[in-house]
Order: sequence, then C-alpha cells, then structure tokens
Amino acid sequence: MPKKRYNDWDLRPGIWGIRNYYTTLEERAIAGAIISPGYIAMAMAAAGLATAGLLLNSPAAIIGSMCVAPFMAPSRAVCIGTIYREPGVVLRGLFKQIGGLLLIGSVIAFVLTTFLQHYLGGYTITPEIALRAIPTSQDFALNLIIAISAGAAASLALTAEPRRVEAPWGQVLDAVIGVEIAISLMPPAAVVGIGLAFGDTEVATRALLLMLLNIVGLNILGSGAILLLRGVRRRFLDQEKAVRQATAETIIRVPGFIDEGSTIDVTLLSKNEALINVVVRRHFGGEVPKTLATSIAEDVETRTGCKSDITVDVIPLITHQGLK
Repeated sequence: MPKKRYNDWDLRPGIWGIRNYYTTLEERAIAGAIISPGYIAMAMAAAGLATAGLLLNSPAAIIGSMCVAPFMAPSRAVCIGTIYREPGVVLRGLFKQIGGLLLIGSVIAFVLTTFLQHYLGGYTITPEIALRAIPTSQDFALNLIIAISAGAAASLALTAEPRRVEAPWGQVLDAVIGVEIAISLMPPAAVVGIGLAFGDTEVATRALLLMLLNIVGLNILGSGAILLLRGVRRRFLDQEKAVRQATAETIIRVPGFIDEGSTIDVTLLSKNEALINVVVRRHFGGEVPKTLATSIAEDVETRTGCKSDITVDVIPLITHQGLK
C-alpha cells in the first residue's frame, strides 16, 4: 500500500489519507442546512449591527455585523450538497442562506429604519449605503472578486488543509472565513431593507442584485469550483460509505456485539485502497474469531473492490441497565 499519512503534495484528484473525510463533509453540509434558533438570533444581531452601521456611516459597526453573521454554514451546504447530488440539502441550504438574508436581514433593517425615521427622522443615504445601493461597474467587479475569493477560502480551508476538518482548532479558521463571507452578504441585505424603508425601490433593487450576484460568486464560482478542482466527488463518498457498511455487516457477527460505542473509521488512500480502524464493544462471553480482521478485509474487497489494512480493537464490557 502507499503511504498511510496525508501528503500535502499529493496532487491526485481527491483527498486521500484523511479519516472519514468525505462523510465528514456530508455531515457538515447536512448540519449547515439546518435552521436553528441560534442561527436566527445571530442573523438578527448581525442585521441590527449592519443597519445601525450603514445609517451611521460607521465601517466599524458594519465590520462588527460581519463578525457575527452566520452565513458560512449554509454556503457550504449548498456547495457540498450540489457536488454530492443531494438536492434536499441544496434547497435547505439556499433557503437558510437567502431566507436568512432577506426574511431576517432585510426585514430587521426595514423595521429598524422605519422606526428610527418615524420617531427621530433625519436619516439619509450615507456613503456606506450608496456603496451597496448605487454601485458602479467597477464596484460590481470588485464585489464579485471579494465574493469569489471568500468562497474559495472557505473551500480551501477544507481541501488545501484537510487535516483541519478533524481538528477542534479548525473552528477558529472557520470564524475568520465566515467574516469574509459576510462582507459580501449582510450589508447588501440590510441596504435592501433600508431602501424599502426610505421608499426608494431603486436602492433596494440594486442592493438585491448585488447580493444575488455575490451569492452566485460565493457559492458557485468560488467555493464550488475549488471543491471540484480539488477532486471532491460523490463517488468517493459512496466508496467510503460502502467500505464502512461492509465492515459493519461483518462485526455484528462478533459474539456479544454492542452497537452503541462501537466505531468504524475509514481512511481512503486511493480509489481502491483504504485503512479501516474498528473499535468493537462487546459483552463478556463467547470467543472473538482470531481471523476477524482478515474476514473484514475479504468482505470489503469482495463487496467494494477496495483493498484495506484493518485494525480491530475489541473491548469487553460489563454493563447494568437500571433505567426502564
């Protein structure tokens, strides 16, 4: 077999040598498409900051809104879901992304601006608003470059340094990249609401077009293109799952097998080679076949065509169930 460790200079299509890599991407996409109360709260907070910053012409407040805007997860859900051909994930991710921007961001901006204008008055189109509402062709081009670059950075974090997918500190980098993504999304969404509150549909329409252009640049031209160029494909996800399924159907024959706590980690080394690390939890009693690892390897190769190195840890347990 080839080297078992991830090689930074391995330029073959696909990501090899990272444990459960393709399954982890799918799990992130599914999780990123779920709308939670926390997501709604963070989007509302970001919209409030962006609206205040735009009306005050305060870049600092606008940057603050970018720091809390939670739009990287749905963007990844759209990109990964598209590549993995999972339309349900794609649609939920798009709704979470665009719905969060318009139904939360723009609505909050409209309500706040209407309230402030009614009770205080004196608010006008500031330079920060005009930058998103009356963009020149040069502004459009630069905004698209920013969106594409932010999307590319989000995918490069998963493919150029794939080991970070497993690392807890990877969330720190995600937070930084999330700020880059929010640059392209939250301020234009807030300007849509501000324009409607001012009764200026042209401002709202132009900001909406800018936001949609940025979404295309972010999701497709930036993030999606990088994943495709790096070789992320549905067939590798299917291979990883098939190896795991074949292994699972072999270890359930272990005497006293306990499903809870037993794990199967699959590391693809190439299109037809893998490392499989199995932890089997079982009740005391019965004898574990000494050929268990060999049986797993044979079953995996027969069912998937994938050769493998197998490591099996068998953990005998004594349990007591006192809860009914």
